[in-house]
Amino acid sequence: MKYKKSIAVFSIVIVSVLVISVIYSYFHSLHTINKENSYIIIKNESSLSEVAKQFKSRGIIKPNNSFLVYARLFGMGSGIKESKLIIKPNMNYKELILKLQNGQSDFAVVTIPEGFTLYQISERLQKNLSLNKDNFLNITISDLTYNDLISKRDNTHFDLEGFLYPDTYYIPVGYTEKDAANLMFNRFKSVFSDKYIIRTKELGLSINQVITIASLIEKEAANDNERSRIAGVIYNRIKKGMPLQIDAAVIYAITKGKGTIQKVTYDDLKIQDVYNTYLYKGFPPGPIASPGKPSIEAALYPEENDYLYYVANGKGHVFSKTYEEHMSNVKKYIK
Repeated sequence: MKYKKSIAVFSIVIVSVLVISVIYSYFHSLHTINKENSYIIIKNESSLSEVAKQFKSRGIIKPNNSFLVYARLFGMGSGIKESKLIIKPNMNYKELILKLQNGQSDFAVVTIPEGFTLYQISERLQKNLSLNKDNFLNITISDLTYNDLISKRDNTHFDLEGFLYPDTYYIPVGYTEKDAANLMFNRFKSVFSDKYIIRTKELGLSINQVITIASLIEKEAANDNERSRIAGVIYNRIKKGMPLQIDAAVIYAITKGKGTIQKVTYDDLKIQDVYNTYLYKGFPPGPIASPGKPSIEAALYPEENDYLYYVANGKGHVFSKTYEEHMSNVKKYIK
């Protein structure tokens, strides 16, 4: 009888060990199911259930409760710290939970507004990612890994001015200045589609000239409604051989994108610089800022009009076809 009891106890132990082994092996074989890196922002004081829901919605874990069971089984009911995580494909749950617990961010969120100059971009990257501002400003076209759109131009202050697309970026910790520049340039390439390239050729312009026009529009336009109209003015003046006389370009000539000037003076208009569109006819040598898609499209598809002048009226701009009409508007709106 004792022998049979021993056999039963031994059998139960063996079965229990096997069950535990199977469960242990199962849970330790669990991994994320995303096919590419996923960038996730974990908010402060998020619960485990909230994080699991976030992972499920992003296709990182399976829709069952295996992640929740695993986390609780291995002692994680709380202690989730605010962080920005890069979740790699096939990451095992143990590694994933450790990332949630240590609170160390894998990337920074950096927003580059439309109309930012390269100098302003460099300042923001230095502030948010501790990248070296001067190193970033000195990056050249030859430092771009995949570039078949732009080439070296003469007399520009910075090679990449205008070609780093304004957007919100998730930039991994450890990225170099060149890595960040390539990330932003690649976003520009994705926006400047084959359709845009074909249209550029139809206009008889280079991509540099289109982005230069777009940057002027970006800095001059007060709202979306007048972007294409300002583009029309630019094209009209170019066709007539008139200097563009755009204040934003003069400001760039003076500041090189490092600051702004509230009011351009007559002395400012005399600065000897190729970006001074009062002294030099034609386009400036390159863009004066990073234009967004609406300004790029306005440069590619300008409004057909007869306007040659415009002046700010506090809400936008008033456009005119003759110099006499323009001067009347200047007296009316410029105090």
